[in-house]
Amino acid sequence: MPNIALFVQLSGVVNLRCMSTTSSSTSISITTITPTPCFCTTWSQISPAVAACMSITLDNIHAPASSAIILTKLKTGATVTFSGKTSFAFTNSSQFRPLQIAGNNVTIQGAPGSIIDGGGPQYWDGLGSNGGLPKPGQFMKVQITNNSIMKDLHIQNYPSHGINVAGVLNSTIQNIILNNSLGDAPNSISKGLAAAHNTDAFNVGNSVNLLLQDCKVWNQDDCVVVSDSTNVTVRNVFCSGSHGLSIAGGGTGPGHNISNIVFTDSIVTNSTNGLRIKTDYNATGSVVNVTYSNIQLSNIKTYGIDIQQDYLNGGPSGKASNGVKVANISFSNISGWVVPKAADYYIFCGDGSCEDFTFDNVRISGGTNTSRCNYPAAGCPVP
Repeated sequence: MPNIALFVQLSGVVNLRCMSTTSSSTSISITTITPTPCFCTTWSQISPAVAACMSITLDNIHAPASSAIILTKLKTGATVTFSGKTSFAFTNSSQFRPLQIAGNNVTIQGAPGSIIDGGGPQYWDGLGSNGGLPKPGQFMKVQITNNSIMKDLHIQNYPSHGINVAGVLNSTIQNIILNNSLGDAPNSISKGLAAAHNTDAFNVGNSVNLLLQDCKVWNQDDCVVVSDSTNVTVRNVFCSGSHGLSIAGGGTGPGHNISNIVFTDSIVTNSTNGLRIKTDYNATGSVVNVTYSNIQLSNIKTYGIDIQQDYLNGGPSGKASNGVKVANISFSNISGWVVPKAADYYIFCGDGSCEDFTFDNVRISGGTNTSRCNYPAAGCPVP
């Protein structure tokens, strides 16, 4: 009867050796594979999980300095769930992108009660991306395609620009909360200004067939801004503290075209502007077939409806250019009020570059600054 000795190595190789009472012996080596954890509790586990797993949970992840959470090589059809609190160490760089997501037919979701915290108070100085302390230029970059969905995320305290929705195709983003209300108050270095600045919530660009719905935003810049995209619907969005629901048209060179954009069933409150189409001064491109409908405005500080073709980041040029065509723009069932020092309407078109604007049941009031509309020929909307 042979003697049997079993030696086990917990990962790598299991050695099984059979020894007889004679001098001969037989060794059998069985290689075992240590499973890659798909339930990640540390940042270092994320990359192996992305490479190996169809269902990934990121639980209470804290990303070290200069270490992004990179989810750009997800398997087709994969699901990623954020649970607990996701946070990021201070990274003093405007080139840093803390959270990067890309995938085909993927699901990106938050578990109930989960929070993604951008650590904004570490960066906020009242200047945003316009200067001061270097800050991550985009907190989250999202490029999802082919029936992907991103949903149920609660994001707070992002340093500057929020979600860059870039190159999204045939996908849905829904039930996202972006709450930067902590940045409304000045801090010790913002010189009396709101501490957070340039905190656009959703920057949508180069996207086709996108549905963005059921989202809530508290911030200090555009709530949703769409550029260079086609077939985008923004529905049931709540915006507070923002620069409104915006179109940013035009650019240098070809390809800066926006078409078939719908903003509907939404609320804009406590904001600088309500509904806005801005095209860069001396830019080229087009903005066509845009609809704003069933939107309520309240406590708007500058313009209720603003269409301007003299836009510059540092302030309007005061001279409208006509390189961007703005046509087939519809406003229907828009109501609300602006503060007394604001203007209800401001439309400043370049020579011959605006056409076919319609206003149906548009009722904005409260501004004592005179509304000015150089298009249409009949002037600003009349209740």
